[in-house]
Amino acid sequence: MSDAADLATLGACRAYAQRRLPRFEADLLACRAARVPRAHLYAFAERPVASGRARELGALVRRRVAGEPIAYILGERGFWGLDLSVTPSAMIPRADTETLVAAALPLIRPDARVLDLGTGCGAVALAIAVERPRAAVTASDVDAACVALCARNAARHNLQVAVRVANGFTGLTDRFDVIVSNPPYVAIGDPHLDVGDPRFEPALALIGGATGLEFLARLIAAAPARLRRGGWLAVEHGHEQGDETAAMLAATGFASIRNYRDIERRPRVTAGRWP
Repeated sequence: MSDAADLATLGACRAYAQRRLPRFEADLLACRAARVPRAHLYAFAERPVASGRARELGALVRRRVAGEPIAYILGERGFWGLDLSVTPSAMIPRADTETLVAAALPLIRPDARVLDLGTGCGAVALAIAVERPRAAVTASDVDAACVALCARNAARHNLQVAVRVANGFTGLTDRFDVIVSNPPYVAIGDPHLDVGDPRFEPALALIGGATGLEFLARLIAAAPARLRRGGWLAVEHGHEQGDETAAMLAATGFASIRNYRDIERRPRVTAGRWP
């Protein structure tokens, strides 16, 4: 069976996709095309599939074989227990970024004012809103499409998050108890940009400058003007950028600087308190 047009049953669709992709990805795409839960691919393998849905599966598989991220193909990615809509206008939420949420939560009082700067699809802001429902959470991004996407995800989960279009801190006048950010921190020309999902993600969300630290440096320098006394700044960074990030925080005047490791025990988040 070589043509998606020959796919007449769920079992045939599953086999077609699995010959071309890893099993889990194949099953996800087969379920999406056939509009069935994954268990049905195996329990009801002989169930007929309409020709239009078989053709849709062929198109989905070709997109994935070409390297397009499965999150963009499905339009969805899970983060902190939330199913979030994602589009190519925003970076795909990653498990490593849950480290930022876990690091920030102990710093956030129940009624705190929190800013997620560079929110993308809203993953970090919405995770905080779930865990701190009384907090006043603001999500900002320079890209209006990302802000709109965050707002849709907030509405999808009935979460109260204020959304703002802002270029860094420009346009934001409030002061916050906690600022969190997963900023762009990849260096121009980094070979990781040419492999896997980053090939399809917006460069604006990935590239932090010539060394990767330039955006982080500007963020850290500007954050005190938007923090309340005793407020915290917590930022995600590359696993080799922890020392540099801590040094920039210290040089700016932050105290109580802390580093947090991701699920692979690599330095991933650094936080500091504004005196």
